[in-house]
Amino acid sequence: MNCCIKANSAVILLSFVMLNISGCGGEDFQRLTQKLFPDNEEGSLGLLPLPAPDRVVENYKSVVNAEELIALSNTGSISIGILDDGFNTQHIELSDRLVVKQNYDDVALNDAIVRGDYGDLGELNQPWKWADHGTGVAGLALGKNSGLAPQAEAVTSLNRSIDNFFDAEEYFQSFIKDAAGRFLDEDTNEQICVQHIYNDRFKPVEQRWFPWCVNFGVYHIDKMAQLATYEMPAANLSSTIPFGHYQVGIDLSFNPTKWDDGSYQADWDRVNISEFTSLYFYDYNVSYNYIRNLLAERDLVIVLSAGNDSTSLTQRQVLPWQTLKRESVNPFAQNIINIFFDPDVDRNGNGVIEASEKGITGGLLFVGALNADNELAWYSNFPGSSVEVQNRFIVAPGDLSIATPSEGVSGYLNFSGTSNSAPLVAGAIALLKVNHPSKTAREIADAILVTASKDTPGYTVETHGQGLLDVAAADAYLQVN
Repeated sequence: MNCCIKANSAVILLSFVMLNISGCGGEDFQRLTQKLFPDNEEGSLGLLPLPAPDRVVENYKSVVNAEELIALSNTGSISIGILDDGFNTQHIELSDRLVVKQNYDDVALNDAIVRGDYGDLGELNQPWKWADHGTGVAGLALGKNSGLAPQAEAVTSLNRSIDNFFDAEEYFQSFIKDAAGRFLDEDTNEQICVQHIYNDRFKPVEQRWFPWCVNFGVYHIDKMAQLATYEMPAANLSSTIPFGHYQVGIDLSFNPTKWDDGSYQADWDRVNISEFTSLYFYDYNVSYNYIRNLLAERDLVIVLSAGNDSTSLTQRQVLPWQTLKRESVNPFAQNIINIFFDPDVDRNGNGVIEASEKGITGGLLFVGALNADNELAWYSNFPGSSVEVQNRFIVAPGDLSIATPSEGVSGYLNFSGTSNSAPLVAGAIALLKVNHPSKTAREIADAILVTASKDTPGYTVETHGQGLLDVAAADAYLQVN
């Protein structure tokens, strides 16, 4: 489920999409167990009536103080990674962009949808409706008219449920697989397992656990970074929040022998304690180590939409795990660590943060949404009391008019959601990187956090984090720091 709310919808399924739990699923779907890993729809809040926003933020570039720097800049030598549910590269916002397609062919998919092969056309039988969200998100990051980095290269990767939607082999045509269906790294030819949990409102959750698997969202980001023509300082995830919690000292490494003979189950049973099942997402060390290494090796910041549940991320992501760690009698629950508590630490005291000392926290930015009055939007998630969450959280406009290809290649519709806020930040990182090429992506993200504006109605650090994105202020800060 994505993090946008369509303005003219009567109802919508509100959901976080998180990719931290593994599994596989469906009869033909099960046959492809080790091949197919569609996006996750865990933690749905059900169908809720949503009023259309009174108005959208027409001047959002001005609200985030970016107009002058956009006019003075050419972002044609920078890339932005965008993991989302579909992209129509013929839309006016993207038609003159360089678009790198990580795992799909949008023309072939479109032709198949128009023929009616895969359905999901919506009530109005609109062939490109499936791509509204991703096209809009890409447009806000780098679209010709709407983007904050309007000449940047889009490095796109498709994250969609493919059950009754896309042909499985077509979806994963760019992934190299061995005879057993396991992904192979195209450079090393080593086996890679990626995680999956599938659920939607029409069928129960199907879960099959492969604890050593590489997190699918992480794999997408890594592949996008590899394929970028230019430097890619930001990856935007407006449809996922793919980071959770991990257990110190637990090593469920990918082992092909255990995969094939089923003996992984014993390892899984040791750590899959019943108290985890009602909590939000648990990450195994292999996924945690993968994303930590990715962020340590690449100059990259992952920008995440905070979600549309009107919920504190502290309450949703931090406090339940702290309670479990404190109260559970199971010894494997005693070493749960939340990723918000994993900053860079100079453990050897030499004044340098080395690769082995880098945590995840500094490579993430969570983005909440403001409405047209610059107030925190009613649907937006917010930091809550956790200082670690507050320190990596900012806000940007969320009630916007975005590129929607179901309305045609020049069509726009009003949408609301933190999905819209995140790509503004990803675009801002790319814009600032072009103007400050010697700065790292993390330094740019830190500048955005330090200079975020507190001049918003009702500002508190618990609701707005560090404040409203201010591109000009970040630019000025980077010039002297």
